[in-house]
Amino acid sequence: MNPKRVLRDRMSHIFKMRVTPTLHAAGFKKRGIVYVREVGSVQHLYHHESDELNTAEEYSFTTNCGVYIPGVRTVYWGPHSVEPKAPDAADGVLHVRPGFLTPAGNPWWHLTSSDGPEKDDEVGQELRRLVETAALPFFDRFRDERAVAEFCSQPRKKEDRFINPREDTFELFYAAILWKRLGCKDKCRECIERERSKTKKRYGAKTDEAFFARFSCDDD
Repeated sequence: MNPKRVLRDRMSHIFKMRVTPTLHAAGFKKRGIVYVREVGSVQHLYHHESDELNTAEEYSFTTNCGVYIPGVRTVYWGPHSVEPKAPDAADGVLHVRPGFLTPAGNPWWHLTSSDGPEKDDEVGQELRRLVETAALPFFDRFRDERAVAEFCSQPRKKEDRFINPREDTFELFYAAILWKRLGCKDKCRECIERERSKTKKRYGAKTDEAFFARFSCDDD
């Protein structure tokens, strides 16, 4: 067997034994490497991310959470954008590494070919604890489109500073799209006007102007 595959299989076994039962109990189902929970029109996504520089001797990985709402990002990016068939956390309107929601910061776990079984148990317990204390509480904050719209409309709190999108331009556009979907035209217009009133150069100004040209809070 490929030595690198051995470490990857160890990681998969850790998830199977420690993470999967906790997420299944919370209503998640597994799709490939992505755990998915559907709550109305909102999808909660959780999965691991492997280091591109992994070797046969060391395998490193972290985890990601995403709140995906079909159609929101494609409305912003325009008619030529394509909705992903199997979205992962990075496709979410909101996404974050759950470690960033804790005082410890962004954890990466490291498995080596010389580890004993106690290492896998230690990593598994840490992963499960992070799911319980950070990932699931994050998902529970965003169980519907209104909760996401409210979050994207408000000033960012310090403890949420690592939740993407970190550019408030995207936040306000996503909020406007969601408020329109929810039938709240006044809140939609408020987000658009807040963005238009900025004097700083916008992130991706051409894309933003194209969005302004085709989007109206009053369209059906």
